[in-house]
Amino acid sequence: MSFEYSSAEPLTIDALFLDYEAPLRRYACNLARDADRADDLVQETMIRAMGNLSLLAQLNPFRRKAWLYHVLKNRFIDEERARTRQASLTEWLAFQTLDVDTLSVAAVVRTLLDQVPEQYRELLNEHYLLGKSCEEIAQELDLPAATVRSRLFLARKWLRAHNTEVI
Repeated sequence: MSFEYSSAEPLTIDALFLDYEAPLRRYACNLARDADRADDLVQETMIRAMGNLSLLAQLNPFRRKAWLYHVLKNRFIDEERARTRQASLTEWLAFQTLDVDTLSVAAVVRTLLDQVPEQYRELLNEHYLLGKSCEEIAQELDLPAATVRSRLFLARKWLRAHNTEVI
């Protein structure tokens, strides 16, 4: 490896590639554990370096190497985060495609809510179906949070007492 560049000689992407491709590839393979993905990471790092040749030319060889490694690692982290978000989205979408049993449970819940007295129905819907906190519901309805909690307790008590009639 030749890390020697004279100030008279302009830094080129070819020179960077010759000097840093092999060590960057080893580093990428250690991170990604996949040769194809490692190649992609090195390629993306070199593309980024092309846009920053003037900056890289001003750095000494050790800082230049550190910059390239830093770019490669950040790209790897970005891809991992994107992969995690994609997995979460896929999981959420799978959850949203409900089967027949889940739909029948939802129908039972709706039937139960229809049977609950009006004074409790909105609170149960807001809290359990929409996932709002007692404080959020209290703010919306201009009530004290303690009143919301008390009414939710009474609504659950009513449901326990009357659930066999609905189901």
